[in-house]
Amino acid sequence: MKTFKLFFGITLLSFLTSNAQITKGNWMVGGNASLSNKEIYNKNSSNNKGRTTEIEVTANVGYFIIDKLQGGTRISYEHFSRKGDEMGVSNINRLKYGVYSRYYFFKQDKLVNLFLDGEYFFGNRIYYNGDFKDTLNGYVISTGPTIFFNSSVAMEFGINYSSTKFNGVSDNVIENNLQFSLGFQIFLEKD
Repeated sequence: MKTFKLFFGITLLSFLTSNAQITKGNWMVGGNASLSNKEIYNKNSSNNKGRTTEIEVTANVGYFIIDKLQGGTRISYEHFSRKGDEMGVSNINRLKYGVYSRYYFFKQDKLVNLFLDGEYFFGNRIYYNGDFKDTLNGYVISTGPTIFFNSSVAMEFGINYSSTKFNGVSDNVIENNLQFSLGFQIFLEKD
């Protein structure tokens, strides 16, 4: 029981003494993941129902240009699975590369902070059976709270709106999406 109390006390103390490293010259490394499950409707068909499941994993590296503002790069992998009476089953993968900028609204010493993030990306979409490969580009706007566990580690919850334009076989197709994500970031302090 004493070990539990000691562990609880140290954990609580680390939460209360957190000092976020969102200052000029520091680095942030981390990533997030999201999952969505949507129904698709085709108005021009009697068998108009389908379902799409999407899993996305993203990794990022950023540098604080000034206090609370960073710029960086991201790489994302997405997997889509579509099922429906008319559609059958299809699996799609996307690989995206992007640049982003992120701003934190509150002071560095806050345990909870709010971020706003904008990203431009480009990449490829490939069907599993290899039928075609599209190029794509678009943007993502994200916001949400960041909770600092200590001066180096934080967890974030995001609300992400993305717009993707496909080029190639699927010319002039634009996909808009709203997702929720969960991520972890590690803040590396300058020497």
